[in-house]
Amino acid sequence: MEVFMMKAFLEKYTSIKYIIIFFIIYMIGFISLENWTSPYMIITDSWIDKYIPFNEYFVIPYLFWFVFIALGFAYFVFIDQVGLKRTCFYLFLGMSISLFIYFILPNGQNLRVDIQHENLFQDIIAFIYSIDSSTNVCPSIHVYNSLMMMISLLKSDKIKIHRILSIGIIGLAFLICLSTVMIKQHAFIDVIVAMILVIIIYVIGNRKYGY
Repeated sequence: MEVFMMKAFLEKYTSIKYIIIFFIIYMIGFISLENWTSPYMIITDSWIDKYIPFNEYFVIPYLFWFVFIALGFAYFVFIDQVGLKRTCFYLFLGMSISLFIYFILPNGQNLRVDIQHENLFQDIIAFIYSIDSSTNVCPSIHVYNSLMMMISLLKSDKIKIHRILSIGIIGLAFLICLSTVMIKQHAFIDVIVAMILVIIIYVIGNRKYGY
């Protein structure tokens, strides 16, 4: 019975299969690049990063990125199917280009701090450091996906009529982007390059497909 229900569910929402397939392929590529090292790695640290303080509490919006992206896709799959194609174009193209950049221009940063384990938030950051290396950081996928999901959600007719919700989405995306440099997971330039990529892909999507 459960198998039949799952089959019927996937037949009704076929887009879920393609989203899952893409993320599986993406993760395989990302993990493969994480395990691939090069002596020509580009260090993305800059003088600006010295003036950005470390703050472990920003790990909260950093982790909320996963919820934001998941809920965003769920919204487009189940509520606003018209915007799903736009969202997939925005996120999938940018993520694929980012992997290509990591491949041809291996990069990393040396900004991570020595965690003192003084509270739960520092413990969480230490865990993040242990499972996610400081390589392949530019452009920041956290920043890129947050901004593109924000843009796609704000383009949705069902969302843009709600001013408070729209402001909340903008605020959350901003905090997620800020969190990447506040917990020293990314350098300032990683954020800037991600924003440039957002602009490029948004212009392409808008002019070629009307997104």
